[in-house]
Amino acid sequence: MVLLQSQGVKMHLLKKIFGEKSDTSRTGAPISETELASTPVVDTNAFVEPDNGERDAPGMTETHRETPVEYWSRHNVTNHLSFPTTQASLDYLSYRNEQYLRFKELLPVRGFDGQTIVDLGCGPGHDLVWFHLESKPKKLIGVDVSGSSLQEASARLKLHGFEAELIHHDIHVGPLPIESGSADLVRANGVLQHFADPIAGLKEMRRLLRPGGVAQIMVYNYNSLWMHLYVAYVMKIQENKFPGMDKRAAFELSTDGPDCPHARCYELEEFRAIVEPLGFKMASHGCAVSSWEMKLLPLRFDALLNQDLDTESREFLASLRFDDRGLPLAGQHHAGVDGCYTFIAI
Repeated sequence: MVLLQSQGVKMHLLKKIFGEKSDTSRTGAPISETELASTPVVDTNAFVEPDNGERDAPGMTETHRETPVEYWSRHNVTNHLSFPTTQASLDYLSYRNEQYLRFKELLPVRGFDGQTIVDLGCGPGHDLVWFHLESKPKKLIGVDVSGSSLQEASARLKLHGFEAELIHHDIHVGPLPIESGSADLVRANGVLQHFADPIAGLKEMRRLLRPGGVAQIMVYNYNSLWMHLYVAYVMKIQENKFPGMDKRAAFELSTDGPDCPHARCYELEEFRAIVEPLGFKMASHGCAVSSWEMKLLPLRFDALLNQDLDTESREFLASLRFDDRGLPLAGQHHAGVDGCYTFIAI
């Protein structure tokens, strides 16, 4: 039931491109408390890891995993990049958004003028800046479990001259200090799959939304090239990683790194069945395809020729079709790792 930040799979892609950086190798100087104070930050509680009886994946020990606060303070969606100018920030915003083909159209940030928007798991403020650029929200609130990411969000907002209320909060200790039914839009972009209890996050989203309000959610998609080509073939067969482990467990340990507390993926109807009973109605669903998946796509023929590939993944890869942009389709949906959902609060 821990509120986590940002899109871990996007951080994974950044590692592939830039290499991993530790806190001691960030570009630019650390953000000071003075800079943080320029944007109001509410620090509501200290983090306590919940004990929900969940077992570690095979081969994973208790000492191997970090707490969510530790992990998401060490990693975030920008890989701790700092931006010396507004243009540098805008260039990176454009660069990162284009890494996930169709994402902008599936979970838009335009068209929310005059609305109250809550970004759950805002991390270093990427989507907060994006909302300010594309809409004119009445109120913008960013929430995260990582204080260091909120410091980075504060600095980036200040760079652009934007304002947002930033809340340092872990939802398992209690509800957010936000009035029930006060939000028009609540966005959880790459967050819920990292909760120990995703239902807790969904219930809090519903509490915040007015009837008719919109929930935008991105969670990892099981029916993706990431699962059936990258994990099932490249990692498990070519690289001989995770021997004897099923694909879902290997996905959890590889997509955001072995120390990531949780990294689940969902099929469409599986996720819909979780969300709708909590007071939502699904309005739309689609999948964004990562550039990493597109880069690996030619390997599908090698995978099909390999007798060690499991039957499900073989049938998935053999059935792929392509749209007029050359993006892969599995059945009626694109075969990308970002499962993007819009739900209406009822």
